[in-house]
Amino acid sequence: MTQLKGLDISNNAIRELPRNIGEMKSLVSLHAYNNQIRYLPPSILSLKQLQELNLSGNNLTALPSGIHNLFSLKDINFDDNPLLRPPMEICKGKQLYTIACYLQRAEERDALPLPSL
Repeated sequence: MTQLKGLDISNNAIRELPRNIGEMKSLVSLHAYNNQIRYLPPSILSLKQLQELNLSGNNLTALPSGIHNLFSLKDINFDDNPLLRPPMEICKGKQLYTIACYLQRAEERDALPLPSL
């Protein structure tokens, strides 16, 4: 399935994406909306050809911080997820740059040492 360009696994009560989904190097479109996906496997960041990503209506609480490295992404949808990182308000505009900026700042904050008391 390394030559597959489009994958639609929506409306199937799927709980997780396969860990090796990143091996689908030719994937351009991934629709997995209205499932029960709770997290994205790290290998999803290997989908460098991905242009469309629709994960609306799942149980995602966080997006991987490296999502901004998916330079080909043009159309994203994370609506109707209980996102905490980044908060859903950040994702409403569906702008990957805004999401990436938030995640980068969050990573920088997390890397800072805690102030001593």
